[in-house]
Amino acid sequence: MKRNSLIITFGFLVFVAYSTFLLLKGSNYQCEVCILYNDIEVCQKVEGMDESETVIQGVSTACGGAASGRTQNIECSNTPPKSVQCKKL
Repeated sequence: MKRNSLIITFGFLVFVAYSTFLLLKGSNYQCEVCILYNDIEVCQKVEGMDESETVIQGVSTACGGAASGRTQNIECSNTPPKSVQCKKL
């Protein structure tokens, strides 16, 4: 029983240390992504760790303002962004 408790405690401490590391590391990229869908242009600024993932997140967030409903949101997400400007932080 004592050995299992030590293993669980160690695992929990590793999880807490990794989570703290990710929180302190912060974002690496800031991108402004503009999407044009149904004649509506929406631009969003997003931050993330990876440039490509940050752009995908920006498209998804911008589509939330340009599309209504699930089908339109999926169509909008598959539309290439009108403009993307990223900078490394």
